[in-house]
Amino acid sequence: MSSPKGSPFRPSFSLSATALTQLLASFACFLGAFVLPIQYPEFGTLSQRVLITLALITLLLGCGNVLFGRRLSRLLTRVGKRSRVVIPREGVVYLAIMLALAVGALLGHRNMPLLVFGMMAGPFVLNGWIVYVMLKNVSLTRRVPRRAMVGEFVVVEIEVTNGKRVLASHMLEVRDRVSGGELSRGSRDEEGTVTYLRIPPHDSRTGRYQLRFAVRGEYQLGPMRVSSRFPLGIGERGHIDSQTSQLLVHPQVGTLLPAWQRQQKELSEASQRVQFRMGLFDDEFHRIREFRSGDNPRSIHWKSTAKRGQLMIREYQQNRHADSLVVLDLPKSASWDSAAIETAVSLAATICVEQTKSSSGGYYLLAMAAQESRLVSSRSPGAFREEALDALATCLPSAKANLEEVFRLVVAEHSLHNERIILVTPRPADAADVLAKVSRESGFDRLDLMSHTTIVEASLSAMAGVIELANESGDDRQSSLSLRPHRDNGGVRSTTAGGAARSVVKEAV
Repeated sequence: MSSPKGSPFRPSFSLSATALTQLLASFACFLGAFVLPIQYPEFGTLSQRVLITLALITLLLGCGNVLFGRRLSRLLTRVGKRSRVVIPREGVVYLAIMLALAVGALLGHRNMPLLVFGMMAGPFVLNGWIVYVMLKNVSLTRRVPRRAMVGEFVVVEIEVTNGKRVLASHMLEVRDRVSGGELSRGSRDEEGTVTYLRIPPHDSRTGRYQLRFAVRGEYQLGPMRVSSRFPLGIGERGHIDSQTSQLLVHPQVGTLLPAWQRQQKELSEASQRVQFRMGLFDDEFHRIREFRSGDNPRSIHWKSTAKRGQLMIREYQQNRHADSLVVLDLPKSASWDSAAIETAVSLAATICVEQTKSSSGGYYLLAMAAQESRLVSSRSPGAFREEALDALATCLPSAKANLEEVFRLVVAEHSLHNERIILVTPRPADAADVLAKVSRESGFDRLDLMSHTTIVEASLSAMAGVIELANESGDDRQSSLSLRPHRDNGGVRSTTAGGAARSVVKEAV
């Protein structure tokens, strides 16, 4: 994950095989520069200077790889390098013992430590070859929902396929990077981890881990890294799979308080004008015409049919009449904290969802004055609910949020009659002036926008009388992302027969 804007560039320590080799080469050059002239006088000053120069160069390269190896690995991944060798702590201890034996053999002129050094070098090389074979012809596939909601656990499935004909792959670990949204402000990557004990040849295994987001937004899963240390654990090799998936996290949907719902229902009934509609799309009478195949038989005009001797039907003209209108105002202000902003977005989302549940038909509309002014409208409750939550998931406050422009756009594109408008805004006084101004300039003789608008002040105290949100624990509020294994019957769930795959978790701070 990239460093946040304005923060210092922080190194990420990583001891890879390349860095370890460079450090060992530096040590060997220093050792040769000072030990060889003592044992072999023919090595003069020139040879000593050459060895010291090589030692300094390899030392700088090794330290650079240790400090910035992970970032360098990501850059190499982008240009096509997908494989990386890492030496774990066990491997570092193993190599340190080998190095001590080699130095002791050279300084003490003894063959036994050198023989032990050679015996230890064999398993190290063999482990590296086996790890390479374990990862050969291994492919990854991720399955994750396209959408989620704040506070919900999302199950991410990672399927690993072993394409080898004969050999099984053992002890594979897959790390799936999670980035985007609020995570871009952090200094560390968040990763979901799944470990596979054994994958037979020409077979697949599926592992799962769970995510729970505390902040709405658009997140990216990937790239994935599959690695193995089998069998000795003294060397690790990994491949990068660059496939990514997008996950849209919707704002939390709460519960509207009954008292506020009753109040809105009474206001709506008081201002509602009874209109007769023949159907969902039959708004105003247009003309009488001949009956055509596919027309609604209930619309047949029998009096005209008797006069003309053929079936005649009433035709109605569709009128874009918004039965439900929610407006969210998101200006950027120093006095409006993030908790109030997220509650205001959740309130708008909850009202949209509740209106689609309580009404089986009509025209739904959501307008937002934010970083990008936007209108979401639909006659389908399901389509409107999905589009509205998608829009609310990514909307951001902005100092350029123009509430007047949004209302002008609504008035210009939609026929407003007796609808109840619910406006959520942190500036109620300015909003009232905007409603009055737009009503005057648009020539709205039939409707006074102010009298048909309920203004909800977007402060925590005011919204507490409108919506109730599920409480989150203190740990969840401190982190924008939680990861945990997919559990079943109190244990870590295995997704294959015999426990061939299990989920492992790295908790986010």
